[in-house]
Amino acid sequence: MKIIDINLTNRKIKRIDDDKLDNYLGGVALATELFTKNCKPNIDPLSKENVVVFANGPLTAAFPTASKTVAMFKSPLNGELGESYAGGRMASALRFAGYDGIIIRGSASHPVYIAIHDDNITIKNAELLWNLRSVFAVGRILRDVEPQGPGRRSFVRTGRAGDRSIKYANLNVDNYRHFGRLGLGTVFSSKKLKALVIEGTKDFQFPNMKAYKKAYRDIYNHLRDSDDMDKYHILGTAAGIKPINAMGALPTRNFSSGTFEHVDKTSGEYLAENLLLRKIACSQCPIGCIHIAYLRVPYKKEEYDVETTFVPYDYELIYALGSNLGIDNANDVLRLIEISDRNGFDIISLGGILAWATDAYQKGLVSITDSMGAVFEFGNTINYLTVIELIIRRENDFYHTLGEGIDVCVEKYGGEEFAVRIGGQTPAGYMTGPASIIGHMIGQRHSHLCNGGYSLDQKLFGKSFTPEKIVDELIKEEKWRQILNSLVICLFAKKVFNLSRTIESLESIGRKFTKEELHKLSHETYEKKNAWKKATGQNLTTSKLAARLFKFKTPHGFLDKDFIQQAISYYSQLTEIPLS
Repeated sequence: MKIIDINLTNRKIKRIDDDKLDNYLGGVALATELFTKNCKPNIDPLSKENVVVFANGPLTAAFPTASKTVAMFKSPLNGELGESYAGGRMASALRFAGYDGIIIRGSASHPVYIAIHDDNITIKNAELLWNLRSVFAVGRILRDVEPQGPGRRSFVRTGRAGDRSIKYANLNVDNYRHFGRLGLGTVFSSKKLKALVIEGTKDFQFPNMKAYKKAYRDIYNHLRDSDDMDKYHILGTAAGIKPINAMGALPTRNFSSGTFEHVDKTSGEYLAENLLLRKIACSQCPIGCIHIAYLRVPYKKEEYDVETTFVPYDYELIYALGSNLGIDNANDVLRLIEISDRNGFDIISLGGILAWATDAYQKGLVSITDSMGAVFEFGNTINYLTVIELIIRRENDFYHTLGEGIDVCVEKYGGEEFAVRIGGQTPAGYMTGPASIIGHMIGQRHSHLCNGGYSLDQKLFGKSFTPEKIVDELIKEEKWRQILNSLVICLFAKKVFNLSRTIESLESIGRKFTKEELHKLSHETYEKKNAWKKATGQNLTTSKLAARLFKFKTPHGFLDKDFIQQAISYYSQLTEIPLS
């Protein structure tokens, strides 16, 4: 394994070539080893002691959908393990530059960016890029100033949300992909690190090209011919809006309902038929799930003076800034997505906080003075656009608090009963039943993608189950995802990369792992992350679950708090993560 180790404090750059790291496969297993060895659990997430690790996988740039990069860091949002994934070109650019991972330490004295062009690695001044109004402008400038060659390039950068230390800032990757959750953009900015530019021009070969081509064709043909993949190409993840709404599981107006009466005007079908501009794909992906809409926004008083911009959308963004805010048409949802994306927010977190603030305002916990005249009401796009700009500017104490995350908002203003939060962040938009909530709680990064609890809920429709069964199934799935996230494939293809195909693919490129070795690695990675989390002081509790969640009728009926408590108590016994 070849790793770049960068210390921003003393501007030293080391190249590590360590064959022992090959035992960690790549991706999240490699990142976990590097991160837990280099970042102490008790450090301040915004101090120079925080460490950011990026890693790609052994299949990167070689197999379809092996297109993601994993990042690990200590989260400034909840003080726990930060683990985030992004597609785009970053993973392949790093692979073609000849590296398997990056370690970033320390903190610069002024804004900088890191440029990696094969073996030429430099730290450059970024003072003129700091606080630019658009993350896309940062990308355009970097494309112009960095050397242009025949290789593969990727541009990773923060927006104003990160530059101004909003705790749920993301990192933008190649315009349309993101390291979304848990505040990696905030960590970058705490290090005065504005961006990464990665370009690779190297090639690589495999020892048995015949075996590689056979394994490649098997996976490519399955992806091409599988009905499971069609929906992602045709409508993207927004295909889920109508079905989840039909289940009564689409959070609406801050989780006060599971059905949205305007779903026909905000669904994936509506966007595809009326506003879709194009579809694009991450590197090495034949699916093309990234859907880009065009948005025409008036910028002068004259009727026909409009600005046309391009906006990526998916299920989570439509839920967070659409149904959960009561926004009743797709154009307004896109306007909210565009301003949030341009400024570098994690949109799931932002949408949840705006929904909480709307209820808090309506119930008198937040005054018109606090809001500086903005009237929080569900469905009011203009006021939400104003509020997002005020959060960016951290205009007063209230808007500063909104930038600190949902837990800080509740601590200062109250509203526990309608503050929908799990693990210090607002959850994904799947109120499918108990497994979705439990999966968020026990997932190592408090994400629906940790273990797919919402999918388990759907498999259990019409069946009996116990809290213990749900926990056992979620842990089993999460442990297997340690291998998928070590490859690092897109999880849309998780059914394609079963155990036998995974072993065959690895063997075809000269990486031999047995079934037993993969299961051992998955278990060790899972336990290593849990041990680090326990050392941060993490505990499990149902006390912060909003009372509103237990009034939400899911497809499995109303949630039972005692059932969820039994589940996390059982999980605590298995993992020794304490309860509070």
